[in-house]
Amino acid sequence: MTVLSRAAVGDGWARRRPPGRPRATAPRRTLLAVCLAVVLARLPSVWQPLRNDEGGYLLAARHWHAGGEFLYGDLFVDRPPLLLAIFRVAALSGWDGAIRLLAIPFAVVFVVAAWHAGARLGGPAGARWAAVVGAGLVCSPALAADQADGELFATVLVMASVACALAAWAAGSPGRAAAVGALAGALAAGALLVKQSALEGVVVVAVLVAVGAWRGGPARRRALALAASAGAGALLATAAALVPLVASGTDAGTLWRDLVGMRGDALDVIWSARPHATLVRAGQLVALTVVTGLAGAVATWCWAAGRDRALRRSAEGLAVLAMVPAGLAAMVAGGSFWPSYALQLAPVAALSVGALAGRRDRAGTWARRWGRVVVVTAVVAAVGATVVYATVPRVWFQQRIGEWLAASAEPGDTAVVAYGHPSILAAADLTTPYPYLWSVPMRTLDGDQALLRATLAGPDAPAWLVAVNGWNSWGIDDDGRLRDLLADRYRVVAQVCGRPVLLREDLQRSLAPPVRC
Repeated sequence: MTVLSRAAVGDGWARRRPPGRPRATAPRRTLLAVCLAVVLARLPSVWQPLRNDEGGYLLAARHWHAGGEFLYGDLFVDRPPLLLAIFRVAALSGWDGAIRLLAIPFAVVFVVAAWHAGARLGGPAGARWAAVVGAGLVCSPALAADQADGELFATVLVMASVACALAAWAAGSPGRAAAVGALAGALAAGALLVKQSALEGVVVVAVLVAVGAWRGGPARRRALALAASAGAGALLATAAALVPLVASGTDAGTLWRDLVGMRGDALDVIWSARPHATLVRAGQLVALTVVTGLAGAVATWCWAAGRDRALRRSAEGLAVLAMVPAGLAAMVAGGSFWPSYALQLAPVAALSVGALAGRRDRAGTWARRWGRVVVVTAVVAAVGATVVYATVPRVWFQQRIGEWLAASAEPGDTAVVAYGHPSILAAADLTTPYPYLWSVPMRTLDGDQALLRATLAGPDAPAWLVAVNGWNSWGIDDDGRLRDLLADRYRVVAQVCGRPVLLREDLQRSLAPPVRC
């Protein structure tokens, strides 16, 4: 019997047979094969250009220092420190693709964690299906999973936390339960230290503890032990991430402002400027979850939980079910509805298929069908992305502009990209005197462009400007003051990939030859 099928007998099962590892596990060869497939599927992305978030985080990590105006120095990033620490490790190599390479072992960890959690929920079949579906999800360009973004790293930590929490809940010895429970708490906190909305690991631990405490007897003792060990692990992980920042002089007010306070104002800006575009992206995100099988897998799990009393009585089943509203709420709270948001549902989708795939009822049939959809769409998307990057030059425009700037700039040059697109700066390996790398923070914290104009007019004005978006995008320069300043102090010296590149009037540079875009 699987963990969920045992739920029907309640705590009496725990008294008759000490909880432990499942009786049967999927062949390890299957797991190794799936992990190898993940490595091979993700390798092509290592040599593809970085996207905006990746480039911005990498640029900020390269120039991270103590004592700046913001959390990580002179550049504003509204993401927690563990994410920047991951990018800092990649930045040590000096090669942009290092961050994509570093993402590969994270994706493998997701698959291994899904395999173990799936085995506990659905036996050998559950392990196989959870691993295969998880592999499809963390490799699918349709979900932007081929990128090394915060959503990917946070999703991996959530999946690992859930696997450890389930293992701690079922552990036969107090020592093992405490050790694995502490790891579950540390990983759950780690997910939040990568992305503020990655709450699912915390939710799973909380539900297991609450159900066990409500039932009493042996379940209550297990719940209290899990609460204590997971809480200790979470505290240690949080302290390890935040204490160095505080020791370097960062105050609590800066932490709150950069990681929490800005988010509400940013949502107002997003919805006030172009609400139609935001709604279109929301509709596209919903369609994406359906096409990739994510929505179907999760809906099948919710439907099965509504019909299966044994599943609803299982602490594990309730914990996985609680991940659904947590993931959906996080997706909505993001506000911008980019494709990578869908990765928030990846852990619960893999576990849903794994828990149901071994059943011979309608729920099992539909779970297997949606699992196949996930894998097929991931393969099609991966092949399509590889072909597009190999044959369509314009998808490389940010990389090409950055390379042109690197070839044209002199040591000490700086640049500003209007607006957003920090991957251009990362590719050029140029820093910037303007702290807002992305358009949303710029529109939120410098909406009247006072700081931007002061930067461009001041003694440390950047040598280069790149206009990716129009100077008056979102109506941000309706009074024309920025454009008047640019006309006085900068001149257009090249069109690179169809985007004007400006050089300061008082500077002369030997320009690189045109690039193919």
